[in-house]
Amino acid sequence: MKQIKLNSSTRTELGGNSAKRYLKSGKVPAVIYGESGVKHLVMDEKELATALKAVMGKAVLIEMTFDDESESRYAMIKEVARNPLSEKVLHVDFIEVVRGKPMHAVVPLHYVGESYGAKNENGVVEIHEYEAAIVCRPRDLPEFVTIDITNLKVGEAIHLKDVKLPEGVEYSGDTEIAVVTCNVNKVEEEPAAEAAPAEGAPAAEAAK
Repeated sequence: MKQIKLNSSTRTELGGNSAKRYLKSGKVPAVIYGESGVKHLVMDEKELATALKAVMGKAVLIEMTFDDESESRYAMIKEVARNPLSEKVLHVDFIEVVRGKPMHAVVPLHYVGESYGAKNENGVVEIHEYEAAIVCRPRDLPEFVTIDITNLKVGEAIHLKDVKLPEGVEYSGDTEIAVVTCNVNKVEEEPAAEAAPAEGAPAAEAAK
C-alpha cells in the first residue's frame, strides 16, 4: 500500500467568487466527504500538483492533515475538476477512508508481457478494461493489479476472475467480464487494379 501526506487549510469563504480568489492566490478549493462529515478545504496548488502526480495510474491512500488541529483523515481522490483549456486544477473532491473498516476502491489494471498470439499467430491484443472495482481494508489496498498476457493466444480471453488478487482483497464487481482478448488480425485486401486498355484502343472502347 502506497501512502502520501497532503496538508490542507479550512476554507473560510464559500461560493464561486471566493473560489476564483483562492485560485488566483495559488490555492485550490477542495472538499472531503465521509463518515466524519463534510469538510471544505483549500490546499497549496504546487503541493497538490505533486500529490496528483504521485497517485497517477495508481490507487493511493492520502493522509490529509488540517490546520484546525482536528485528527487527520485517510482519503482517496474522487474527482478532479480541471480547466478544459489549460488543464489547471480548479477543484478536488476527496472521499474519506475509515481506518480498520473495509473500503471500496477502483484500482488500475496494468498489462505486462507480449501476447503469444500477437507474436506468433498474427493476432492483435484488445484491452477492454483498464480498472477494476475492489473491496479491502485500507492497509491491504494495492496500487494496481498486474495482468500478464504472455500466454494469451488468438481466440482466447482473460477474464477478471482469472486474475489473482493480493491476500485480503476481493473484487466487488462482475468477474465474468473479459478484460483483454487476442483476436485475428484482419487485414483488408486492396482492390485489384483495373486492367489498362490495350495500346491503340479507341477511347470509347477503353471507357466501356
